Amino acid sequence: MSFAILAALGICFGYAVLQKGGVDWGDWSLTLLGVGALGCLHFLWELRPRPSGDRVPALDPLAGFSAAAVLCFVALQLVPLPTSLVRHISPRRVELQEAVLAVAHTSSPQASTRFVTLSAVPHATAEYLLTTSSYVLVFLLIRDLSLRLAKWPWAAVWPLLIVVGFEAALGLFQVNTGNATTFASGTYASRDHYAGLIEMVLPFPVMFAVAALRRDRNQFESPAAPAIKASFLLGIAAIMLVAIILSLSRMGFLAALASLLVAGAAAASFRWNGTGDRRSWRRWVPTAAVTFIVVFGFFFLPTNPLLARFADFNNASDISPDTRIQIWRDAMGLVKDYPLFGCGMGGFESCFLKYKTVGPMYTVDYAHNDYLQVLAELGLFGFAAGLLFVSRVFQRAFRATFHSGSVDGRYVAIACVASMTAILLHSFVDFNMYVPANGMLFAWIAGIAGISLTRRSPAKTTT
Repeated sequence: MSFAILAALGICFGYAVLQKGGVDWGDWSLTLLGVGALGCLHFLWELRPRPSGDRVPALDPLAGFSAAAVLCFVALQLVPLPTSLVRHISPRRVELQEAVLAVAHTSSPQASTRFVTLSAVPHATAEYLLTTSSYVLVFLLIRDLSLRLAKWPWAAVWPLLIVVGFEAALGLFQVNTGNATTFASGTYASRDHYAGLIEMVLPFPVMFAVAALRRDRNQFESPAAPAIKASFLLGIAAIMLVAIILSLSRMGFLAALASLLVAGAAAASFRWNGTGDRRSWRRWVPTAAVTFIVVFGFFFLPTNPLLARFADFNNASDISPDTRIQIWRDAMGLVKDYPLFGCGMGGFESCFLKYKTVGPMYTVDYAHNDYLQVLAELGLFGFAAGLLFVSRVFQRAFRATFHSGSVDGRYVAIACVASMTAILLHSFVDFNMYVPANGMLFAWIAGIAGISLTRRSPAKTTT
């Protein structure tokens, strides 16, 4: 049953990726429906009587609390509250409501403003509430499935390798068929979001290959089998890296290199020999070697078009750094006016108009910085809850890279840390987390890392 649920969830993720990342609500709503149905089916199935030893360890309280808090803050933005209360906790929201009613010439404005929601755009917030709920559900599903499939530590990774591997191969096909396309973007409209998708998965085939070579082999297993598997996985990783390079995404390329640096340094610094040998030279010499290789790759891997994009930051086809910085400055005005509870998830585009001084002839629908936009839309409390959740997942996954009870567990944790490093860096200059398929992928990876988010340490498994 667990394998069937995992495969079906992979199909939902693949559908969202193929539909331009799920940016169209009609396409994304089908994915939401599928995820919701699978969640109900799985957890209802798990309600049947089971032996006490077959139960999944409870979720870490801090991670569970922070994830629930994010959902509560988004839901709270949709609750009609007394205007007198909102006037104290979000005065700009009341002013905006009164201004809208004045323009609309409402016959009874006093009655209309008796209650008001914290969200300035309730219908958009309702959509984001469903989306955020699906992310939490994916996180819980993947965590539960990963724990139940502990004998196959890489089981939850295979759907990602298949879907994103296909997307990477499609990007290579686009560039090499002689069409007008000069960069890889797969089924995505934005090459940066395409690169963001692939960079999150890139560390997994690399670490999977290392684990296949490092784990103890069965005496009846052919010595060539691990080498063949590792070669296949490294081939997938190579396709992904080339796709990122051909996407011509500058931050995507830098984030991918950063993830490989983190993964390589973590894998090489501490040699897994069963005794936890951590002598200084074993730690720093391999790290220095990996760093040298990654720096070497930074100078010699980029193609001429990618080098040209690094040289020309003011390319008219992109948002220039100056424009991005100006958007961030303008967005700070929105943050200051809605400091505690935000303007509502999905309300950035509408509320930003008051503060917008950049690009007067163009619409600015995103802040091009996930952290800043979440802070503007959720406020300080919601942003803190989300940051606490991500930090907790990252911290426990990082800890598992040293204390995991198996070779595979350690390299899965390393891949999760490297993956999250890549997208968290990329999010400083883009809005990957607002692309539904990319957000779902991050939740999926957090779920894989979530095997360490338990009240008690999971039992050690052998490979």
